Amino acid sequence: MSLQTLNPASVSRAPLPLPRCHPPLPFPDLPPRRRVAGGSVRPRAAVAVAVSGAVNDEARWRPPPEGGVGKETDLATLGNLCVDVVLSVPCLPPAQRDERLAYMEGLAASPPDQKYWEAGGNCNLAFAAARLGLRCSALGHVGEEVYGKFLLDVLEAEGISVVGMLENTDVTACRHAYETLLCWVLVDPFQRHGFCSRADFSKEPAFSWIQKLPAETKTAIHHSKILFSNGYAFDELSPDVIASAIDCAIDTGTSVFFDPGPRGRSLLHGNLDEQRALEHALRLSDVLLLTSDEAESLTNIQNPIEAGQELLRRGTRTKWVVVKMGSKGSIMITDSVVSCAPSFKIRVVDTVGCGDSFTAAIAFGFLHNLPAISTLALANAVGAATATGCGAGRNVAHLDKVLKLLRESDLNEEETTWTELIEGCSACPEVSVLSKTPINGRFVNVIPVCGVVSDLLSMLEATPERSTVQA
Repeated sequence: MSLQTLNPASVSRAPLPLPRCHPPLPFPDLPPRRRVAGGSVRPRAAVAVAVSGAVNDEARWRPPPEGGVGKETDLATLGNLCVDVVLSVPCLPPAQRDERLAYMEGLAASPPDQKYWEAGGNCNLAFAAARLGLRCSALGHVGEEVYGKFLLDVLEAEGISVVGMLENTDVTACRHAYETLLCWVLVDPFQRHGFCSRADFSKEPAFSWIQKLPAETKTAIHHSKILFSNGYAFDELSPDVIASAIDCAIDTGTSVFFDPGPRGRSLLHGNLDEQRALEHALRLSDVLLLTSDEAESLTNIQNPIEAGQELLRRGTRTKWVVVKMGSKGSIMITDSVVSCAPSFKIRVVDTVGCGDSFTAAIAFGFLHNLPAISTLALANAVGAATATGCGAGRNVAHLDKVLKLLRESDLNEEETTWTELIEGCSACPEVSVLSKTPINGRFVNVIPVCGVVSDLLSMLEATPERSTVQA
């Protein structure tokens, strides 16, 4: 999460493509007070568990029974729980590391008014998923200070349970290391954004004291249908802990979603542990989510369809590779079909949180066994609905905005180049394209948007938001 300067009107957090070269070779396998789902508070000595009947003795932990019985949670997020502090500043922080650190410490010395705080990181995904009716939990560390209390209160109000990751830890050893992670989101008079946090100034993960996956976290994964992790989890947790969480999910029949994000490229060229954990996640995930630039940086293949096919080929469990194409829409690659869906026409206000909202809808489609093209249409709509508002966190779109976009079905087909991408793919299976109009090209199956939207509306209009916070 190094400092970046971005123009929000054309923001892109994807890494620049790498020079074309041979694809990387596979890496070897890798081997207090906490609030529970009901909102009660436990002493510091205990760790919150979002499921009933959990035990502290790791030896007593068992995998779930056959058939997914006992999985009460739809989606669990791993790590990346932080508070965004959004401030207007006369100028962005200096680029020099020491000066930047002093600048951030000066900001942190006196906490800004709470009106500038917002839940960030994986909270965005959990909020968007809860507003689609999914039952969500957040697995990670939240401190006891004022920021931690704020984050727990916000998550509880949105109907999201929290599972802490303290276990057999001396919490008095280093107070600073156990504080809630803050991300300073700084906006200058030209509306350029800078992002920085204490994770930027350490070679170790922010919570490096978490040396193994706690038993309560394993229990929560056991009770979840999907475990989501992304590249930013490496800023907080060690590669071994992240790999262990993925292994735990696989052992207990929980599907794994992974989005390497902008950190994917640095992890690919990081230390050996990071490289192995990245390869572990890419190979063993059920669903991979990437931007087109991120897919290229990991495969050195420019065509996003071919890059997705390469990631699918490398995976041993991968079912879906979802490529986010920005204003053009999105693509899903499976073994049997490539599905393409254009974006919806909107007036973009803020793109922050759009990717998280998009992912929430992909999880919804996965859990409800929706067709690939329907899942993409919904994901595009949820991401677009968030882009019409300002900011992420609790500002991600509510269901009513999503339904409005679906009813209008105003597709942005002018900017799509599906035919060019398909024709440029050397080995393309059946291709389905969501459209209002016929498309000329080989092997293209046009799916009318009206039928897809009708089916989605009939399902979503009967879906109550799990969040208690209304738009």
